[in-house]
Amino acid sequence: MAGRGKLIAVMGDEDTVTGFLLGGIGELDKHRRPNFLVVEKETSLAEIEETFRWGGTGRIPGIPCPTPALGPHPWVRFSVPPFPCCRGFLAREDVGMILISQALAEQIRPAVAAHARALPAVLEIPSKDHPYDPARDSVLRRARGLFAPDELR
Repeated sequence: MAGRGKLIAVMGDEDTVTGFLLGGIGELDKHRRPNFLVVEKETSLAEIEETFRWGGTGRIPGIPCPTPALGPHPWVRFSVPPFPCCRGFLAREDVGMILISQALAEQIRPAVAAHARALPAVLEIPSKDHPYDPARDSVLRRARGLFAPDELR
């Protein structure tokens, strides 16, 4: 992606994601995949982890997505999407940072803790209902370990 910067992806509850979208980080790539995921009560843990890690499509409330993963649609006649829309934020080359609410990161902690590359950077943020707890942030714990290896747990 010469000449272009990297995107910031965001995953969280509706209020958190809406705030970032109003701030201007919302984008769709050339395959019409959003760089955000709005997590609602009915969002499955598998969908959250797929969107973070390998697959998933992101989720725009009220707009159907032409992927079999979200259920059959009358205008979809194939079992595999014709374009690579099933790539999560970690797999996307255009994403440089992933902001994820800490409550959501706690639900998929093994996937968040397994991420060891520098890019995309994963930052845990507070949400409206859950304040930030530095003791639960695995990324912060690893960063502290760089400066004080005896604190690395």
